[in-house]
Amino acid sequence: MTEEIKNNEFIDEKEEPSRKDRFSLKGLVDGTLLTRNFVIKQLPFFFFLFLLGLTYISNRYHAEKVRKNISGLKNELKELRAEALYTSSELMKLGRQTEVVRELGEKGLDLKESVQPPKKIK
Repeated sequence: MTEEIKNNEFIDEKEEPSRKDRFSLKGLVDGTLLTRNFVIKQLPFFFFLFLLGLTYISNRYHAEKVRKNISGLKNELKELRAEALYTSSELMKLGRQTEVVRELGEKGLDLKESVQPPKKIK
C-alpha cells in the first residue's frame, strides 16, 4: 500500500480544464480566477512582464530628461557662441593701430606712433 501511495505521488496527470476552471467574467470579478492553478503557475511570467513594463516606463522618462537637458545645452551653446563672436570682434577692434593710438591719447601717455617703416635685421 505504501508503494502504491509513493507511485501515485510521482504520476503527472494532466487535468482537463473543467467548466469550473475556464475563464469567466464572474471569476475575474470575485477573485477566484487568481487562485486557480494555471494562474499561479504563470505568476513568474506576470512579474517579468510587470518589471519589463516598469523598465520601459523609466527608460522613457530618462530619455525625456536627457532630451530636455540636451535642448537646454544647445540653447546655452548658441548664447556662448554669440558672446564669443562679440568678444572677439571687440578685441579685433581694440587691436587696430588707430584704436591703440586713440587709447594712448585718452590715457595721456607720451607714446607716439612711429612714422618710419620697420627695418629687417639681417
